[in-house]
Amino acid sequence: MTREPAPFRAGFVAITGLPNVGKSTLLNALLGARLSIVSPKPQTTRNNIMGILNTAGHQTVFVDTPGMLTPRNLFEKSMSGAIKRAAAEESDLALLLVEPRVPPADKMEFFEKFKFISAPLYLVVNKMDLAGKDSAEAAKTAELFSAMLPVKKTFFLSALGGAGVKELREDILSAMPEHPSYYPEDQITDRWERFFAAEVIREQIFNLFSEEIPYASAVEIEVFRETEGMPDYVLAAIHVARPTQKPIIIGKGGRQIRILREKAQTALEKFLCRPVKLELQVKVTPDWQNNPQFLQDIGFYEKKQR
Repeated sequence: MTREPAPFRAGFVAITGLPNVGKSTLLNALLGARLSIVSPKPQTTRNNIMGILNTAGHQTVFVDTPGMLTPRNLFEKSMSGAIKRAAAEESDLALLLVEPRVPPADKMEFFEKFKFISAPLYLVVNKMDLAGKDSAEAAKTAELFSAMLPVKKTFFLSALGGAGVKELREDILSAMPEHPSYYPEDQITDRWERFFAAEVIREQIFNLFSEEIPYASAVEIEVFRETEGMPDYVLAAIHVARPTQKPIIIGKGGRQIRILREKAQTALEKFLCRPVKLELQVKVTPDWQNNPQFLQDIGFYEKKQR
């Protein structure tokens, strides 16, 4: 008797949570590839970043969402809209990442939206390498969320160290609905190289600068040119919100922007696996966080969200 082949499974998985809980690190770990930028600073991710995992009989599309926050401007409102669409409207499964400790009381309101989520909800207690597997605080955190939200399953893991990631990945694959693949099997993301070039530069800004600079700057790729036999040419503009922020990025005698360019170029070459010539310029775009046309031009805002 001939056995019927197993049905193909494909679906979307939203990765959500408060800032700095390890969402981007988990996406990279689940994919086995580095797509999302990572920084110890909170609110590094600004866009929904899609990573596509293709395995035998499965295609799982992970969506790394920005950290949940109280919007203060049009830019952050667009980020909140991206979280809502990914977690509540576009997912077959949602992962809620938390740290192995109870969140502060003023953050608990962010989790209210998950009470009415239609997709199955997995609670993922991350950073167990810092807490220990038998941490009483981690267990208390899991109990709190399980009582508060419609949690279907709970996982304890370390996205950075890898412990528990394989088990979560296997469970996610089996939970995907029967459906044909959404993307070609050799595609790993829906983003173009221009987007990742901007993300790599922004990651280095987070690494090199402190206080308001990483959050007050946006990166726009003005030129991305590929010429056979030559390094790719990338011209990027770093937009800042106030004139006083421009000299901080440039530095005395241009030292800071030179270091930024060198580190970003090295990182970009590693990401693209080919030589790159990177040039940077700094532009003052006053209050860009509330400029709908600018946000639309750099891909953060859609008019339908008004």
